[in-house]
Amino acid sequence: MLQSVEIVAGAAIVVLVFVDALLTTLSVSTGAGPVTGRVTGVLWCLLLWRHPRDEEGTALRLAGALLLTTTALVWVLLLWAGWSLLFLGSGAVVNSTTGRAAGVLDTVYFAGFSTATLGVGDYAADQAGWRLMATIAGFSGFLLITLAITYLLSVVQAVVAARALAVHVFALGAHPVQVVARGWTGGGFSSAFVQHLVSLSSEVARVGEQHLAYPVLHYFHTGNARTSASRAIATLDEAMLILDAGVAAGARPDDSAVAPVREAISRYVETASSTSATAPAPDAPAVPSLHELVRAGVPLVDGSTFARQAGSQADRRAGLRRLVNNTGWSWPQAG
Repeated sequence: MLQSVEIVAGAAIVVLVFVDALLTTLSVSTGAGPVTGRVTGVLWCLLLWRHPRDEEGTALRLAGALLLTTTALVWVLLLWAGWSLLFLGSGAVVNSTTGRAAGVLDTVYFAGFSTATLGVGDYAADQAGWRLMATIAGFSGFLLITLAITYLLSVVQAVVAARALAVHVFALGAHPVQVVARGWTGGGFSSAFVQHLVSLSSEVARVGEQHLAYPVLHYFHTGNARTSASRAIATLDEAMLILDAGVAAGARPDDSAVAPVREAISRYVETASSTSATAPAPDAPAVPSLHELVRAGVPLVDGSTFARQAGSQADRRAGLRRLVNNTGWSWPQAG
């Protein structure tokens, strides 16, 4: 009876590992698997709890690599544990030289070198069916390691894309009002500025979808405020709010440039919120002051109208603020 329980438990663990790994690495619409999502979420919350917010160069910048490595390690250990239980339940593992039945540790050792495809050979299964299972164990280990390596490389590329997006946004301005002010030429918004917005809409959309495909991306703390994708996207969204609701109607850039950026950001918030460990939403941030734009000569709506429009988007801005907070940073303010 105990042997049957071990076989069933081992098979369940092996299946769980592959369901989790396949959902995490190959599914682009479901986020992390059940094991990976919980493990990385809990670890990130613990790391973030000990992290001094807004400090650059802290150890939290290593968190993404740590969680990525932990994910791969959990898969390998669970696969090893599953096959160990299967072989323990079979009672078929013997010493290749003496033919004596293997003990518990020897069976675990056999399961380990079988899944790692090492082929040591000092222990073997003495039944044809279990020798076939040992071969399947080798294939499963090879497949899991291949999935893990492919996933690691894909995440690294996504991290680079997210950092590049942040660099692009902060090159336009250090805070939302400055982004808008730099785009103003004195008689209107420059065509180069509008072209940046068009380009940024596709970059934000790509990073948003990468968050869904690679949920661990949310846990890559950059260690530098100017390369934080969450801060950059919050800055960009505030700038679009100013353009859409603060700048006078006749002076605004064409809606075909602004609206796609806001839609892409909405998708980013949706995907990043669904794939990361999140705390309750904080209050919406304060409405940005437009005094710098007044000095730059940008035509604006009256302050009460802008405040009312910003207030109508409080939920959106609070959601963005939560994402920024959950990456170890604070809401971007004017310098």
